[in-house]
Amino acid sequence: MQKKFIIIDDDILLNDLIEEQVSVVFEKNFNIKFLKNYDIKCLNQCDTLDLLIINFLFLKNNHNILADLEKEKKSKIIIIFNDGVDRSQFKKYNNYNFVVKPFKLQQLIDIIKDFFISYETKQKNIKITYNLIFRPETKILLSKNKNISVNLTEKESKLLNYILENKEKVLKKDEILINVWGISEKINTHTLETHIYSLKKKLDIFQYDHSFICSDNLGGYYFKEVRN
Repeated sequence: MQKKFIIIDDDILLNDLIEEQVSVVFEKNFNIKFLKNYDIKCLNQCDTLDLLIINFLFLKNNHNILADLEKEKKSKIIIIFNDGVDRSQFKKYNNYNFVVKPFKLQQLIDIIKDFFISYETKQKNIKITYNLIFRPETKILLSKNKNISVNLTEKESKLLNYILENKEKVLKKDEILINVWGISEKINTHTLETHIYSLKKKLDIFQYDHSFICSDNLGGYYFKEVRN
């Protein structure tokens, strides 16, 4: 699953080197975006942000943004200190990984590697059946022995998560639109039906016997698990 990285630093050469090395080490499992200092407040508008690499100088007037990112998006954060920065400033950021210029690029890569490992091992697992696991953070369905894995789209993942959280109730169409699509007004009915159909097809790959049914009598959708 692709990870989203954002780097905020005015050192263009460093940015290029990081992108080059990350490409070599992690292949295509990332999406890197560079921001200027004045774009820092846009971070809270990101849907997801797995890793932020930021120069300390850009945090002076935005020190609260790190706590917000960790709390709301569970982002990994690496701070880059310039060599001329007062070392007493480091104490304020003891909870974060950091490097100090000049540093060896491998030092930064090693921190990112540790992030990848923790990302894969600490993510939330939702057990659907004995053999079937859903990982909402990475939008993946996989068998327990990991011989089979299927990627879900963002909406498929949100839809499945919402279904599993409400297995015992009839889900009104408006409820699904609000909680999955984030809108109160109605959208094309076929959009919802298409996503449900697509999700069913992906569950069928695991030979999971289930049914998510639209019932006019009950006034919405309900989830019925069929046990052999």
